[in-house]
Amino acid sequence: MSEEKKEEKKEQQVVVGRMPYRVSMADVDAYGVMYYSRFFEVFERARTELFRSVGIEYRQIFQQRQILMPVVEAACRYLAPAVYDDLLTVETAITGIGTRGMRFDYRILRDDLPLAVGFTQHIFVDIQGRPVSFGKEIFQTLKDKGLIQGEFKDPEEEKEVSEKLKKLVKERVEGRPN
Repeated sequence: MSEEKKEEKKEQQVVVGRMPYRVSMADVDAYGVMYYSRFFEVFERARTELFRSVGIEYRQIFQQRQILMPVVEAACRYLAPAVYDDLLTVETAITGIGTRGMRFDYRILRDDLPLAVGFTQHIFVDIQGRPVSFGKEIFQTLKDKGLIQGEFKDPEEEKEVSEKLKKLVKERVEGRPN
């Protein structure tokens, strides 16, 4: 096996989802521009749809395992305005899965023009708010579906993998080829 193929197999893949979103009147301010906090609501919808598309339903995780995924860090960089009735495409990527949390990166586009990029960092907690380990199970589900190759590597222990994933997403956001 060539060195390139060996290297490819060692790297985790980024799970990416795409979702359409139409800007509604409820999303915009008095000037007809999408209000900045609405972008975080769109991130949440996209994250939920990404999970659903790979066969993980958050509602079932909560009901069966009583595990929550609160956001502990979030950011959004606004590059251009979205306005009423724009049809947007929201790209969501899982860019890090650790034992006790995960990270999602987002890109919101209108006709391939990036309007906003952002991320949310989540931790896994039980209903009493205590951190719990759940990342290996999500990783295994994604691996079983063929969406991720390789073995689970906790980003806290394997920062190199996490940095490669973040670099890949950054390149995609900036429109550079892989």
